[in-house]
Amino acid sequence: MEGFRTDVDEIMACRTRLAEIRERAADILTLAEDANPEWYVWGLVGAPFAAWYWKYADDTYEHLTMMGEALQDRVEALDCTAQSYQQADQEIAQALQSIRDLLG
Repeated sequence: MEGFRTDVDEIMACRTRLAEIRERAADILTLAEDANPEWYVWGLVGAPFAAWYWKYADDTYEHLTMMGEALQDRVEALDCTAQSYQQADQEIAQALQSIRDLLG
């Protein structure tokens, strides 16, 4: 692939930002779970709405959890990508140095 370039520092900056977003998503999930009203808060009149609320809340928590897992997967993928590029750069540099040494 001619002309292809990548900046490992930019990949790591993206990885760091995604890790921060993942942490914020985990914090949001914790806050949402903490904000749940106790069952007795609903009272007799609100009881029919409680079932609807809990179904919606459970779906929301599930989606927030899946979002956090997906973000963590991307963080790990960017880590692997950056490490692969760094390793490839080092191997190329070593190969070029070997050629220089042979040519004297």
